[in-house]
Amino acid sequence: MKKRLSLLLAATLSASLLLSACGGGTDTPAGDSTGTGGNDAAPAGETVQITFGSYGSSSMPPAMGWEDAIAYIEETSGGTIQIDFVPDGVLGGESDMMQQTMDGTIQCTESSASSLNLYTNLSEAFQLPFLITDYETEQAALSSDAAQAIYDQIAEDLGLKIIAFTENGMRHFANNVRPITCVDDLSGLKLRIAPSNMLTEAMQLLGAAPMTVGYNDVYSALQNGVVDGEEINITSIYALKHYEQLSYISEIGMYPYPAFVVFNLDFWNSLTEEQQQIITDGFQLGSENVFNEHLPNYEEEARAEIEAEGSTAFNVIEGDAKQEFIDICTPIWDEYRENDPLIADFIDYVQSLNQ
Repeated sequence: MKKRLSLLLAATLSASLLLSACGGGTDTPAGDSTGTGGNDAAPAGETVQITFGSYGSSSMPPAMGWEDAIAYIEETSGGTIQIDFVPDGVLGGESDMMQQTMDGTIQCTESSASSLNLYTNLSEAFQLPFLITDYETEQAALSSDAAQAIYDQIAEDLGLKIIAFTENGMRHFANNVRPITCVDDLSGLKLRIAPSNMLTEAMQLLGAAPMTVGYNDVYSALQNGVVDGEEINITSIYALKHYEQLSYISEIGMYPYPAFVVFNLDFWNSLTEEQQQIITDGFQLGSENVFNEHLPNYEEEARAEIEAEGSTAFNVIEGDAKQEFIDICTPIWDEYRENDPLIADFIDYVQSLNQ
């Protein structure tokens, strides 16, 4: 109970610091967190038009949170900030939309940590295996000063402003060959993984044969036997109907799958402090709604529907069996700790939450 209270207090304080840092240095108070801030004064000037591209499914929790955010922003700004939310990869894949955002073709995108990993190894800190294994810790960690230091460095290096984060679901193992109950069960399995050098290393250490397949191509890769399975979250298994092609889901919570609202930095700096604050407040509201409501509800629905479908069996990896996975993977933390002091600070902060 004491640990839980400490985490909640840390998350609350850190979120306040994140909002201050992300709001362009303004001292403007945060908007009404209930999303009824329509009485706030709208920023002066012409209407700001923002295209917000997302690779994610419009039916998944992050999209639900972003819809909440957009409603808040447009109401609070009196309609002077208009956001065109384009999910489902309509504007291209993650890397395509990242490039469009960096080029200024679109103003912002939703980027997974794994997509950011293609441009910087700093974001790999957020997915180190078994460092963050629950949502409460994740909220505190990604709202911390240590995380903000990473966001600031990414802004300097890539010209991208991270203003909020969301979560798609903790990652597990799913496959068509056998249930995973111990490390040896992974031996030789061709598993689709998110693109990441760090995740490739982790899966190889565990004995699997990692393969990168486009997010929207995984269903057919499972169907055609290109891969035996995947490391994935239950939300994606449900939303993309992967359960139709999977026999076993082995829950372990290896790492979270956060995604970030990323703005073109030049565009962000062109906004007034008031506009920046309204946008930041809105996306922070959307993030909180994902963690507090949309994600837990969706995971519950997903599990029930997959079990009702009847062709996919669940099992949980825990105890000594899970510890074997942890012992194999955690030396990777030391590699990243030694490579960058910002990552070292982030690891230290997360570990302090778990003490």
